[in-house]
Amino acid sequence: MVIQGVTYPSDFEAKKAIIAAAAKLEARGFQVAGDGSLSVRVGPNAIWITVEGADKAALQQDQLVRIDLSGKQMATNKPRPLGEDLPIHLRIYRENETVQGIVHAYPVCAAVLGQQGVGMEAAAFSPSVRRMGRIQLLPQKDAQTQAEAVGLLCRTDRGVLLQNDGCMAWGKSLSEAVQTVEAMDYYCKVKKCTGGPKSCTCGHSRTGLCDGSCKAPAPQSVCDGKCAVCASASVCPSRAPVPAAPQRPAAGMTGIIRPGEGLPTLPPLDTAPPTPAAVPVSPAPVPAPAQVLAVDVPKADVMAEVVRRAMGK
Repeated sequence: MVIQGVTYPSDFEAKKAIIAAAAKLEARGFQVAGDGSLSVRVGPNAIWITVEGADKAALQQDQLVRIDLSGKQMATNKPRPLGEDLPIHLRIYRENETVQGIVHAYPVCAAVLGQQGVGMEAAAFSPSVRRMGRIQLLPQKDAQTQAEAVGLLCRTDRGVLLQNDGCMAWGKSLSEAVQTVEAMDYYCKVKKCTGGPKSCTCGHSRTGLCDGSCKAPAPQSVCDGKCAVCASASVCPSRAPVPAAPQRPAAGMTGIIRPGEGLPTLPPLDTAPPTPAAVPVSPAPVPAPAQVLAVDVPKADVMAEVVRRAMGK
């Protein structure tokens, strides 16, 4: 069906595509206990969407509802309950007119990455993963807040992770959206085999701030300062304070050795000890020569007088 130069699936084709995609997602383990939803656009202002809690493995046509992009149900006398994710579906269709299919699924990888607080980086280890590109993680919020955030991404990205609420993928057809969910699952399987994605030891997510260059030891939960992002920041929130440099002990003394520290480097045995600096010594005062009185006295008395004065008596 062509409307205003754009080809849309008919109502029959849309419902058939939703039932087939739901069965495929259920068989792959990407749906659980009636959670999630699927929708297909059939016109500029009309979509078909699954009702709340519909069993995706045994989906029937009466579990699908036709609504407009304001959320109003069409051609029905008794409105059916729709999922809480309805605002996200409507926002994507309004923001990106090329989207004709949306899936809200619950693959295990979406729950794991949501618990780790990370998204998916763009990768190139398969054509489907290359087409998928990056998949960002949105924090857990109400559906209306998440719809506003998804509205900013739906023109550039192909999907999004909803923390503690699975993932959503969209495309030019419902089949394309399902393939994005499959690519998410394959991405996580490959990353699990290669040891990622994971948080860096500096506490920054590799899909967030940390660029992966931090090489802190695994038991250490703080940054070693080698992460390029942390090094450029004025204060790294997870970096431990740098301990003060130990005081150099005085010459001839050994500093205190703390537990876990190595022994200090000792000088070679043939190294002579430093020569102490010479201390200048003042010469002893020379007593002034005794004055001899020009008197006529016996020589013995004169010598006695000289000795007495020299001894200070």
